[in-house]
Amino acid sequence: MTDNYLQLRNISFRGPKAEADLDFKPGVNVICGASDTGKSFLADSIDFMLGGSALKEIPERAKYDQLRLSLAAIGAEDFKLRRSISGGNFQLFDTSKIDDAEPSTLKQNHAHEKTDNLSGYLLDKIGLLGKRILKSKAKGTTQSLSFRNLARLVIVQEGEIQQTGSPFWSGQYTTKTSEIATVKLLLTGIDDSSVLPDADQSLDNARQIALIEELLSDLQTEIEDLGEDREELEEQLERLERAIETRREELSASQKVFDDLIGKRRQLFEKKQETSDRLDEIGELLARFNLLADHYDIDLKRLSAIQESGSMFAHVEKVVCPMCGAAPDAQHLDETCDGDVEAVVMAATAEIEKILRFQVELNSTVSDLKAESEELSEALKDTETIYDSLNVEIQESVGPVVTEARVSFSALVEERSSAQKAADLFTRYDKLVVRKAGLLEEEDLGSKSSEVTTGIPESVAHEFSSKVSEILKAWHFPGECHVYYEKDSSDFVIDGKPRSSRGKGLRAITHAAVNIALLEYCQSYGLSHPGFVVLDSPLLAYFKPEEDEEVALRGTDLKERFYDYLIEHHGKDSQVIIIENQHPPERIEEQVALTVFTSNPNTGRYGLL
Repeated sequence: MTDNYLQLRNISFRGPKAEADLDFKPGVNVICGASDTGKSFLADSIDFMLGGSALKEIPERAKYDQLRLSLAAIGAEDFKLRRSISGGNFQLFDTSKIDDAEPSTLKQNHAHEKTDNLSGYLLDKIGLLGKRILKSKAKGTTQSLSFRNLARLVIVQEGEIQQTGSPFWSGQYTTKTSEIATVKLLLTGIDDSSVLPDADQSLDNARQIALIEELLSDLQTEIEDLGEDREELEEQLERLERAIETRREELSASQKVFDDLIGKRRQLFEKKQETSDRLDEIGELLARFNLLADHYDIDLKRLSAIQESGSMFAHVEKVVCPMCGAAPDAQHLDETCDGDVEAVVMAATAEIEKILRFQVELNSTVSDLKAESEELSEALKDTETIYDSLNVEIQESVGPVVTEARVSFSALVEERSSAQKAADLFTRYDKLVVRKAGLLEEEDLGSKSSEVTTGIPESVAHEFSSKVSEILKAWHFPGECHVYYEKDSSDFVIDGKPRSSRGKGLRAITHAAVNIALLEYCQSYGLSHPGFVVLDSPLLAYFKPEEDEEVALRGTDLKERFYDYLIEHHGKDSQVIIIENQHPPERIEEQVALTVFTSNPNTGRYGLL
């Protein structure tokens, strides 16, 4: 067995006021627990620290600013990587004390045969630095092997493990050649550096034709699902266009009536508001004038009292002073009196006349205001009656008509859009047919380049398929577990049924079997491999079964056999990390490195962060 393998030791999140760590051990590691506790984010974080471009956004990561990943290179010193949670280059620490050591920088972008970048550094650790893989079988071009070519084979996230495509191929036609070439390199130890590019590549259209044929097949399936021919669609579009135009005119007319009524209602509302404001103003004025009238009454009473008492005093007979006995002629009344009584009486009389004039004017004004108030009140009632009638007409008559017209118009537009999309399928199909014919004509006129033989050698594919079959049998997977590799789809057929045609739960289990088989195959032949596998939700059929075959699995011991097999075959020189919702069987919990996320702040570990 080669020593060119890696193992994960620890991943930690760091922030100014927060820290979170998770340790990994050699052998089997199980991280399980409730949903939304960060289990899938763990797989994403590991991938990010091994060169992934971006880290998934979750609220819990906001308080952290960096990630650290500790790895062990079997037969060499441990090393640690540090990276900003926002991405960018890496810092490398060759000692166990990350805070005391002087770090070096590893670039995030791969460079061929260089170890100053993360990809080259990791490839050098596992003996794959400087390898090349085929990029185009038609052109014979190659590309430098990057660690990212290997990452998807050893870090399988939940969305990938249940996909319908091959475990070896992401489904992108532009990368299929290089992805299969990466698997071939791991299974054979031989890269494609000896392949020479084709000197004449000017008329190589095979790749485009293959892609067009795939698109034509997909379009043909969509067209067949429609159940309508082109002529029917064209006639339907014409009918819809006419109906839409008619309905648009009806909607425009209804909308105009509606807008006119809304405008009239707005004018009536403003008139109501204006009249109401004037009535409030008159009410305030009358209240003030009532107070003024009261003041006038009080003043008149006071002045009348002065007038009467003064007149009486002026006509009183003069007599001897009862106090001093002075005769009337000897008395000095003007010297001791503050005013001329007769003058005071005259002033009071003049003031009374003035107030009486004011009262007349006030009464006239009050009378005018009351008349205006009565007139405005009657006008307000009439306005409110008209407003209410208009409002009822809008809400119960015109409004529903406009709403119905809008709904009908929208329905027709949506129906036209659906029909147009369907018709566009035929147009796209025709364009692709024309494009394919043009490419075929170019190929006939030009000299066709000879393609490079690609894919996994049949003998190796057979042996590897036997390994997958062996694992499935050990897991008690249902059926005879006859497995063979189908070169065209780059996927496996199990008991005569393509793996991709099974339910997503069974696809997840078989995907996991292929990844485990790849690790064990490389280990058994001393071939290079990253040395570890991270599987997110391989037992999905147990957690969320969908089809009858998956529901039936709940009554089997596949789950127990799955863990028993991993414990037996992956000890200190190997590492498998399983991320699952369900706990492993209790009897094997002591034999694995178990971490449980409880989703309970009062019990155990709540989650990853």
